[in-house]
Amino acid sequence: MKYFMMGAVFTMLMTACSSEDEVTPDVEGYDGNVVFEISAVNKLSDGKDTKGAVYSQEATQNVTDVKVYAFVSTDATNYYWAKTFTISDWTVGTSFKRYAVADADKLPAGDYKFLAVGRDASDMFTLPAMSGSVKFENVIASVTASGNESEIFSGFAAAEVSDKGGARVSIEMIRKVAGVLGYFKNVPQTLDGQAVKYLRLTVNNVNQQVNLTSGSGINTAVTPFRIIDLDLTTQPVVGGVYSGNDLSGAGVVKVPNSQLGGLFLIPVSGVTLTLGLYTADGTVIKEWVVKDSSGNLTTFDIQANHFYSLGMKAKANTTTGEPGDPGDDDAPVDLLTDQNIVITISPAWELIHNLVIQ
Repeated sequence: MKYFMMGAVFTMLMTACSSEDEVTPDVEGYDGNVVFEISAVNKLSDGKDTKGAVYSQEATQNVTDVKVYAFVSTDATNYYWAKTFTISDWTVGTSFKRYAVADADKLPAGDYKFLAVGRDASDMFTLPAMSGSVKFENVIASVTASGNESEIFSGFAAAEVSDKGGARVSIEMIRKVAGVLGYFKNVPQTLDGQAVKYLRLTVNNVNQQVNLTSGSGINTAVTPFRIIDLDLTTQPVVGGVYSGNDLSGAGVVKVPNSQLGGLFLIPVSGVTLTLGLYTADGTVIKEWVVKDSSGNLTTFDIQANHFYSLGMKAKANTTTGEPGDPGDDDAPVDLLTDQNIVITISPAWELIHNLVIQ
């Protein structure tokens, strides 16, 4: 029986609350101004700017468009949209910015919830058109097709705005998508007498909507999706194995004879993942079913701000880790061997949940 370890990695916030928690604002008597202090978890590292694609376990972000949506309470229970503030000059790699609301945009006194949303300005998410009927808990980001996801961040805080209009509101934005990566080597040209054409990593269900206040995915219909779908026959064959997909145009460096792919996914619950080799007509040559570390469970949750990896790739632009830390060297899953491969953790992600494929 073949076992390969799969890691689901997520960022532990040392001083921050979870994405579902309300940040307690530091409210002070700012004379007439609301001041937002916005931060994004994981500033851009020295990895490659891949945006929608995932080519390593680096915790990068490409946020260039940040808005704060103000929702005011009408009855101490329901909060409705009142105003939108655009946080100017947020560029790729920014991790913190302070923004003072201008006098012309001063908010009336009241009980508010403030939702900050950080996006890549060229992403394919859509948000609801804001109006006075939009409730705080109904802000949903949607894509029209799976595979169109990129990183999207959000976070919120509650604050009471005084008659003077003064408050300081700190909001930390956290990813509302997950990352999934597959890294493999030595995919054979033929196996059991059959020509291998496709390498696929398939999830049996995906979501196309995510609630930006709760971080939960919203299921509209059960839809399988191929996270990785590589036509191997476009590649040269070296020693009976495919030479690997060429990602040099994206600045990605891989070990020889390796296949690499991955995407961001909206959170989804109770799914199964299947890795497989297939013929030209889709006939199964060999499949592996992903399980948890106990080897007993075949269904699990894809959660926001978690990273799931088959094979180890710590950095996109190199195959070696930090000096003195060989545990971060590339370690793709070898599909020709019968060994256990343990996934080590990238320094940018601080907790690992082990899964296996069998």
